Amino acid sequence: MEQERYRDLTLLVDGKNAFPEILRCMEQAQKSIYINMFIWRDDAIGNRLGQAVLAAAERGVQVELSIDRYGVVLEKSEECKRSFFHKKQTLTEKIKTKGLEILYPMPGAPKKTRDEETELYRRIMSHPSIRVSEAVFKADHSKYYIFDDTILIMGGINVEDKENGADMQGRVYQDYMVKMEGAAHAEALRAKLQRGENLREDYYFGVNSKDCRPHFFEMEDRYFELIAGAKKELTITMAYFSPLKKFTDAILEAYKRGVKVTVLVPERANYQDSINRRTVRRLLKGSAGGITVYMSPKMVHTKLVANESWISFGSTNITKKAFRQLSELNLFVKNDESAFCKALRESVAENQHLSKQITDYKTISYNYILGWAEGLLL
Repeated sequence: MEQERYRDLTLLVDGKNAFPEILRCMEQAQKSIYINMFIWRDDAIGNRLGQAVLAAAERGVQVELSIDRYGVVLEKSEECKRSFFHKKQTLTEKIKTKGLEILYPMPGAPKKTRDEETELYRRIMSHPSIRVSEAVFKADHSKYYIFDDTILIMGGINVEDKENGADMQGRVYQDYMVKMEGAAHAEALRAKLQRGENLREDYYFGVNSKDCRPHFFEMEDRYFELIAGAKKELTITMAYFSPLKKFTDAILEAYKRGVKVTVLVPERANYQDSINRRTVRRLLKGSAGGITVYMSPKMVHTKLVANESWISFGSTNITKKAFRQLSELNLFVKNDESAFCKALRESVAENQHLSKQITDYKTISYNYILGWAEGLLL
């Protein structure tokens, strides 16, 4: 029965719900912990998870941490500007960091900070039961945890204080993780990441994976299928949304064939705000205001695309970089009457209710030069 489907899946809304569950799983792990993470800051929640990692290793759990070097520029360009694992930068990374600080000034963030090795960092890096990969530039944007090969937690939440509440500018962060209980889920993820295989019929993982040989990039096609396949409704909640012609045309075509289209983006994104505004402006103008566009007061970090048949959420933005350069991970579930899907739909509806609806594209302003530059890069 649909109501019983996904009974071993639990939706974790925002860091305030995700981090306590992640910490609980760390504390209860008996054999192994694997963490694949994009951003891990040297802040309160970053250190709390670091302490849990060390405590697990101290009681004999084998821990493997894969922290992408690609994240160092973002870690050091905003918020506390301290990385838990990436303490030193190359000259190129310093230049990129300074460029982001100039393009996206963030009031409240420290102008300068000393990012030094902490005692916790040194103990983790030297512990015989902990293996850390932090120096490799993999361009892996996915975020997931595997505990004892029986619990998988995945989604879009990085390890940083702003995901656990609000950033230094007061923007509340919104995102999802999902807890999947049972060894079959971890096995299904590994089959997809390593071989591109789907082992399940009730859900599947959408991935861009560089572990496959040859590399396996499918998220552009999977998102497009959801949009092109929509018959009644199409819902998009997106942190960073580039005006890719293939996608804006498909969304407008869905509207023209009678699909109820709803798009939500943050009103003030931490990065790439101009390109978000450029995209929703184009959609509103192309539909003569027929597409429902919301701008959220929250920093919506969610990446969600849904039609009446399927829902997908995870790490993948609608950008050229996400589709063609970054390793990504999304979950696709049937949009049914299960408790899991109901909870997800209710959360999406709540975020829309709390947001401002924009009806006139002319009211959407953005930095044209920055929007053009972001369009070239993203």
